[in-house]
Amino acid sequence: MDLTPRKPDLLSNLLLRLLPFAVLIFAARFTYAATIDGCSCRFLQFCFSSSVPETVTLSAAELLRSLRTYYSSVFQDLITEGYLSLCSKAFCIETITGQDVASLKEIGVADSIGISAKPSPPLVISGRAVRQPFDDNTFGFHFSGVDGLDWSSQPAEFASEVSRTLKPGGFFVLHTVAKDMYSLNSLLELFNSCRLIRWRDINGPDLAFPSIREVILIKENPIPGQGEKNQN
Repeated sequence: MDLTPRKPDLLSNLLLRLLPFAVLIFAARFTYAATIDGCSCRFLQFCFSSSVPETVTLSAAELLRSLRTYYSSVFQDLITEGYLSLCSKAFCIETITGQDVASLKEIGVADSIGISAKPSPPLVISGRAVRQPFDDNTFGFHFSGVDGLDWSSQPAEFASEVSRTLKPGGFFVLHTVAKDMYSLNSLLELFNSCRLIRWRDINGPDLAFPSIREVILIKENPIPGQGEKNQN
């Protein structure tokens, strides 16, 4: 009988020790990916297969339905108040989910479009708020939610493009989380071709933004050098 002690297999022991850590890292990465930006492959940019777990898909669907209901309520109020009509040519700026555009179409504002760095055709096309792919005086109604101007690194360019593509007499509705008077005055300085109609604090779209400020501007002054096209 061979009683000589065997040397341990160092490689095998090392692999056995590393395996739990590898599993933990894999699980953590999946959990992280599955909770970012709404829980669908379109938002995650990371999926292990062509489908996501059923519970995740349901959560994403519930979120989108909630957003669409919220925007429908916002736009219905704006129609009642006369700032939006079913005949408006409407434009949603920097829309991430496209639910604001979808809501506009569902309530009857058929001529509606949005832009985003991550397009979702046909509702949302590729574009940036600071370089909008439209002619001067194209739209009678602009909307920017809490994912718009608040997050822009170029607010002056953002405002300039809104003023350029909005028709004289058109309305710009902005939702912002900044609710102090200094922020409001700074906003009005940016949009010097527009006049303030009103502002008010309203319920936000979700728990992350439970209360926001809605600001409504009307474009009054033409921009020097801007063409006269699309004003009818």
